[in-house]
Amino acid sequence: MTAFRGMADDWFERFPADAKADLRARFRSPIEFQHQAAFFELYVHELLKRLEFGLVAHPTITGTNAHPDFLASVDSEDRFYVEATLAGTPSVREQGAAARVAQVYECLNALDSPNFFLEIQVRGAPETPPPTRELRQRLTVWLRELDPDEVGSLFQADRFGDLPRLEWTHGEWSVVFAPIPKSPEHRGRPGIRPIGIIVPEAQWLNTDGDLREAIRNKATKYGDLGLPLIVAVNVLSKHCDNIDIMNGLFGQETFVVTRRADGTFATQNGRREPNGLWFGPRGPRNRLVSGVLVVSSLCAWTMGILTPELFHNPWAVNPLPPNDWNLPQCLVDLTTGRVQHRAGISAETVLQIPAPWPLPDPEV
Repeated sequence: MTAFRGMADDWFERFPADAKADLRARFRSPIEFQHQAAFFELYVHELLKRLEFGLVAHPTITGTNAHPDFLASVDSEDRFYVEATLAGTPSVREQGAAARVAQVYECLNALDSPNFFLEIQVRGAPETPPPTRELRQRLTVWLRELDPDEVGSLFQADRFGDLPRLEWTHGEWSVVFAPIPKSPEHRGRPGIRPIGIIVPEAQWLNTDGDLREAIRNKATKYGDLGLPLIVAVNVLSKHCDNIDIMNGLFGQETFVVTRRADGTFATQNGRREPNGLWFGPRGPRNRLVSGVLVVSSLCAWTMGILTPELFHNPWAVNPLPPNDWNLPQCLVDLTTGRVQHRAGISAETVLQIPAPWPLPDPEV
């Protein structure tokens, strides 16, 4: 995407010189979430610069060797610290499993399959490297024994349950292969990757938990900074809305349903469990985090339509004055329990991202 590369180069030029080497190294890392973290830090820096904050990268904090990402100031007066992080990143174990699966797919895409594409249904994850050569040989023999016309007739009759299948297991990892017949005019062509569809295993979302965990890791890292600490979070989960965010910060919302004597049901007013980042069994906690700047699934393709929202901590030791922030923000009135969402400038306006976005690449 030519337009984004040019924009990112401009952002990088404005990034603090003493922090460029680290950011560049993470962009070049073979680990995907390192790319995502580097992009988000670059995005947050540019967003704050366009909001006319002065920024110092990795400021020194007395009493610790840890450094927040940025110290923001207005007219040389320090206002708040910022930490940028990701929520929902894979664990080391999950990263290893994903790398092993990727090696299997790379091997399968080198398979000679002149008559079929493959549908792959996956369950579990490999704990050790699968024997890819053995799998490839077994698939090769199996596919050669199949008649593409017979399989094609099953497709035309919508008899998908009757399709031949090959199940292969490696420890706790189970993979089921099904053939997808190529049309007669495309059979026998070399160089076409055989993997057609990958159906991953369904998983429960834990977006509020991912959000809590990401922020908790930053909540006590520096002690009392004497200024507000804002944690900017890019949630990588496929689904994150206001309900997930409020559940993560203030506790999971629950409802009590009772059955009356006549058999009808009554629902009592909802309440929040004391398991939020900011409110636990003993009351307010993690009060050194003044606010959380949340956005979901931010990347080069979505930054033209997404704007982070700042959720203020009503129990913060060092609260950030709402008038210091011009983007959308959410405040809670503790006397009434009311939540107020304040509109603000959109990020695409601040960053001057052209519409529509992304721009098409110029024709060669």
